[in-house]
Amino acid sequence: MKPVILLFSIWFLVLDAHAAIEVPVRSSRSLRQQVDSYAELLEKEVVKAKNTKEKYSAMNRVLEQIKSLRENSAPQGALDESHMDLIVSVLESLPSQGKFKKKECLKYENDLLSQYEPTAEEAPQEPAVKPAWTVLQSLCR
Repeated sequence: MKPVILLFSIWFLVLDAHAAIEVPVRSSRSLRQQVDSYAELLEKEVVKAKNTKEKYSAMNRVLEQIKSLRENSAPQGALDESHMDLIVSVLESLPSQGKFKKKECLKYENDLLSQYEPTAEEAPQEPAVKPAWTVLQSLCR
């Protein structure tokens, strides 16, 4: 009886460990389209989030998904790579949860615009900058 229980336990652990392994999803969509979909998802999740902790959690989760997707994929064309690099860079430039202060939102907005879109007057026009702008706007509300 003990060998059966031991075998069943090992089998359960193997299945449980296998389920925890992240398998990259193969899709007919381009990598850039997938990254843009993650960016759109981030914008929606941040707007729906109820508090700062949930907003940062959504941002960090999507950022890690984008990085993982890119690490597990073949290099793309130069324009697509620069677009995806910009999305990641702008999101990473936002202040961390521990350093974020609502009273400094105007400074954060001005810094983001001056660094990534200096010709924009009130809001970024560059599609790769918009997700981070949406996150920042949501955090500042």
